[in-house]
Amino acid sequence: MNEIVTIYKIKCFAAPDPEREGESCSLLPWSGGPDCKGEDDGGREYILPKGYTQGHSQEGSPAVFDKAGRPCGLTLHNGCPLLVDPERRMAYLLEPVKKMATYRHLAGLTRAELADRLGVSQKEVYEWENLEKEPDAATLERIAEILGCEVANFR
Repeated sequence: MNEIVTIYKIKCFAAPDPEREGESCSLLPWSGGPDCKGEDDGGREYILPKGYTQGHSQEGSPAVFDKAGRPCGLTLHNGCPLLVDPERRMAYLLEPVKKMATYRHLAGLTRAELADRLGVSQKEVYEWENLEKEPDAATLERIAEILGCEVANFR
């Protein structure tokens, strides 16, 4: 079974070292220090490729390791987290955990049925389920009500 890991997308708006500014990703939430300004997205769950696990580095910070216990890197590619395995010279685009789709399946609804009940297109539901877009708060509440869960279950 593949392991699930929480990854935070980080935006650094201002830092003493301009190279730290911009977007990145991390296994830890934003903590840029007193001289930096930024934020994280609250973290999202992603599925690690088979054979990769999350653990802690010798310094104690969280890290992702390959089968042999060697650390791998994380970077963003087109806004999506990419696991970089320098030893194998491979990079893996990480798949997000699709919680809304899972709850829809558990409720026994098709994407078309959920879209009908919400009065939106199937494309919109697809985008929400695949974390391409996020519905507004009122729609999210309605989705949770229809699927018989809490909004917090989608985070």
